[in-house]
Amino acid sequence: MKKVFLATLFMFQALVAGEVYATFDVVSEKSSELGLSISGVVGSLHVEVGSKAKKGDLLLSLYNAEEKNEYEIAKKNAEHAQKVYNRYAKIPDVIDKEKMDNYLYDRDIKALTAQSKEIIYKKTELRAPYDLVVSKKMTELGNIVLGSQTKLLTVESTHDVKLVLKFDEKYWQSVKVGQKFVYKVDGSDKTYEGLISKIYPTVLSSTREMQAEVKAKDLLPGLFGNGNISVE
Repeated sequence: MKKVFLATLFMFQALVAGEVYATFDVVSEKSSELGLSISGVVGSLHVEVGSKAKKGDLLLSLYNAEEKNEYEIAKKNAEHAQKVYNRYAKIPDVIDKEKMDNYLYDRDIKALTAQSKEIIYKKTELRAPYDLVVSKKMTELGNIVLGSQTKLLTVESTHDVKLVLKFDEKYWQSVKVGQKFVYKVDGSDKTYEGLISKIYPTVLSSTREMQAEVKAKDLLPGLFGNGNISVE
């Protein structure tokens, strides 16, 4: 009953104020199927369908105790070699040049080794490429991962979303990019505002409706609502 009332109210306001009534769906600007480039077994899983994550958060990882241990050892060796070189670099005049060259070589080799181990270790981890919500999970703890052949998670952006509007085709000459759209999302009494950022060049043959887009922030993909486009 509430939905019918709100829709009726928006349509009445449109008739009075010279506005165009439109419905919309909230669609993510980004959607990705995530996987790993190496094979292994899922050793940790930190998300479920519906879980939200910030950019850089760990989503899952393969069993990687060996890779992690090798990286930590290589990192400590590199840090130690750097300290040794720095210490003797302060007194180059009293250190044999050949020894200094050896310290420099040892520092560089161990730094490269640490970088190499870090790359291998990070390949066992799947982290969020942007702020997201998990819309589909295709793996479980203990499952085998066959490198890039195995898709693990489907995710969508939670920060950058857009509204895909639908409105009567008879307004195709009235609705323009830059016009204001005042709307409400189903299930909320809050009023939002946005600007038309794109108008689709075709009419939906099934419903005889035009479509347009409005950029939005922090709305859950899959929500829907309605509102009015100011055409004056």
